[in-house]
Amino acid sequence: MKILSSILLACVLAIPSFAQEAKTNAMPDHSSTTNKMGAPVAEFPASAGTITAPFVLTTNGILSQPDMTELGDGGKAVYNFSITNAGNYLILGMVSAEDDTMNSFFVNVDAQPDDLMIWDIDLTTKGFEERTVNWRGNGSPDSGEFVPKRFKLSAGAHKLIIMGREPAQLKSISIRPAAD
Repeated sequence: MKILSSILLACVLAIPSFAQEAKTNAMPDHSSTTNKMGAPVAEFPASAGTITAPFVLTTNGILSQPDMTELGDGGKAVYNFSITNAGNYLILGMVSAEDDTMNSFFVNVDAQPDDLMIWDIDLTTKGFEERTVNWRGNGSPDSGEFVPKRFKLSAGAHKLIIMGREPAQLKSISIRPAAD
């Protein structure tokens, strides 16, 4: 009986140790970026917007255009969303941008983008990956002026406007509070 009690006691004492080791060795929490930015206030698929040519939606709901265009000649996608609290927000997209000839859009909120509002997307290597919107501004394709771009938004309704520039692919969008 003493041996059984000793074994049970050893097992009870070992469980917290194994649990701590399992927690330490667990896979990394990929939501840590999400937690730093806060929960999304809006999330929607690329297909949820009002889409005009030459943007096209694939049967999988992927938004893209076939060729590079200038600002006024690209496709246009408009997404309506609302926020409850005024503040600074980041826009993130699930995108595929395989090379430097297919990795940018024009982006703005509540007004048409201009030619300084280019979102140069860091290249993706594994299909679709999440990227935060930036603006090139007076920077270069490799070194934007506004990285990340923080959008100061009032509470209420807004429009996200994405216009085609290169044949990058957009799958979904999320809008999150920016960490201050």
